[in-house]
Amino acid sequence: MIIAFFALFISALLGGLVVVTQCSIKILPRLLTFSGGYLLANTLLHLMPELFSSKVMPIHIGGYIMIGFFFQRFIETFSAGVEHGHSMASDSGHCCVKHYKLFSFLTSIALHALLDGTLLAHGHDHHATNDGLLLGMMLHKFLEAVALMSVLGGFTLSIKRMSFYLVLFSLASPIGLWLSSYANHYISDYGNIIVLSIVTGNFLYISSTMLFEANPNHHSNQFTLWISLFGAGLAAFVEWIL
Repeated sequence: MIIAFFALFISALLGGLVVVTQCSIKILPRLLTFSGGYLLANTLLHLMPELFSSKVMPIHIGGYIMIGFFFQRFIETFSAGVEHGHSMASDSGHCCVKHYKLFSFLTSIALHALLDGTLLAHGHDHHATNDGLLLGMMLHKFLEAVALMSVLGGFTLSIKRMSFYLVLFSLASPIGLWLSSYANHYISDYGNIIVLSIVTGNFLYISSTMLFEANPNHHSNQFTLWISLFGAGLAAFVEWIL
């Protein structure tokens, strides 16, 4: 768990520093597409099979997945879609982030990051089956931090204050991992399945939205298709070898 804790923190921190140091981010939309394919495959090949192989009734699992899906949609009304890299979309200029209150924005994105961290605390074998998921989560946190810092720039904050918010955001997922690992000792198996189902629905929404937003104006693009397929294929390969 310690390795996952620091991996999530460092990946988010590095993503934010890309914006703070004004590094080139031309490749980041491609990474976003790759990440969408990778996370979607993780959701379908790792998270959902684990859920439906449990003793909980499938209809209950499906219901909680649906709750997580629409809960993420609700969070997005406050976060401006940063959790799936919306600020990097080519058509995001119409979205004026200044309409969002800074407190609501930071709270919603931190809540999402906290839920992300709970995923890595579940599984039959934390040391093996979650390795592929951790890899995808690290890329997701990196891109999410890039989008976060880009949006914070719209609030005309100082570099010092933006860096402070970046550190807090970088800690959110690791804290979610720690809290979930601690709570596993006190929550029933059914309770764990509920949490995992909700976060799976959360991930299903995010990964699919990443892929939909990969194409400008939602027009078909073969290049982004192949990038997303490569991401999904890599996730499938990692899942298979682990």
